[in-house]
Amino acid sequence: MNSPRYERIRQALEQLSQGPVPLQALADAAGQSLFHFQRSFVELAGVTPKEFSQALALQRAKQSLAQADSVMQAALSAGLSGPSRLHDLFVGQEGLSPGEFKNGAAGLTLRWSSADSLLGPIWLAASERGVVSLVFSQGASDEHMLAKATAQWPLAQWQEARQELAPILDEVLRRISGLGASRPIGLALSGTSLRLKVWQALMRIPEGQVLSYGQLARQVDAPRAVRAVASCVAANPIAYLIPCHRVIRANADFGEYRWGPRTKRALLGLELARGEASACSTGAI
Repeated sequence: MNSPRYERIRQALEQLSQGPVPLQALADAAGQSLFHFQRSFVELAGVTPKEFSQALALQRAKQSLAQADSVMQAALSAGLSGPSRLHDLFVGQEGLSPGEFKNGAAGLTLRWSSADSLLGPIWLAASERGVVSLVFSQGASDEHMLAKATAQWPLAQWQEARQELAPILDEVLRRISGLGASRPIGLALSGTSLRLKVWQALMRIPEGQVLSYGQLARQVDAPRAVRAVASCVAANPIAYLIPCHRVIRANADFGEYRWGPRTKRALLGLELARGEASACSTGAI
């Protein structure tokens, strides 16, 4: 499943995540000239290697945390929390009744597909009403991912649907590469009232911004329930589109991630770098 096109840049992201690396060394490892490597990196990641590396500095995350409350208030004031459009991700959602999943998804048809991405293979499952699961499969086979999903929803009718789900996967890949939303993606969510509230709040965090767990708890009017809010973040079934990776510790440490700390670090590095580049291009501070 791994695409050589993605693999070269993915390896460079991993190297840069561990600390500064000379650009020539990255180009040599990718088997490309300096010019072609730089061009490939920007094409797939949306930022330069230098911008990505700089965004992983602790100070950038601290600045983002410091301005988080004002950024989130501005987002709310702009009406970006509506049901049909949630900030820049342009994601709609339609809740599923608890009973539909409580009984193993009996009567539901769930379709699945997979694709390679800048951050590794992803595996997607969706009902007619929207995406129910999106995960970074971390090298696991499609068969293994299907077995795990079937164990979670044993009574659903499972169908492989590469062609039907290709537009959704293409849109996810586009967004991961920093190209922005071009079409809506529906989500079909089921969970407790607090979980749904936390997941909705996560979708209001703009790309290039992070929150601490305490700040997120205040966003959902549960300032004394930080641990409960953190458990809701950890239970997120839809990677990236519900951006739980944008929640970090109050000391600006990136912390753990359900789909691996390296994936979280790469995601945040890319998004923080894009946010910084966007601010510079518009003259914002």
